[in-house]
Amino acid sequence: MILLPQLADASTIITGAAGQACGNACSNGSISVIFTDIANTLIFLVGSVSVIMIIVGGLRYAISNGDAKATEGAKNTILYSVIGVIVAIASYAIVQFITGSIK
Repeated sequence: MILLPQLADASTIITGAAGQACGNACSNGSISVIFTDIANTLIFLVGSVSVIMIIVGGLRYAISNGDAKATEGAKNTILYSVIGVIVAIASYAIVQFITGSIK
């Protein structure tokens, strides 16, 4: 059980360093604020790319001219893009739940 005080010291050091690195941009200097900002940015990027890929898949489907292989590829693009949007929404909910329970 010697490890527990060392973990508490490490947490204090990490939180202090995060507060110093964050500077005046963070209101409370906690690591959960930094984690939330990074996670929300990544989730936004994944969601944006997924929506763009849905549009690309729709365009590929529209210009496939009934070619079975091109149509199948376009459908797969749309399917995987919709899955990407669902993952982005679910991960946003998970991040909000975790950071809410930490605070």
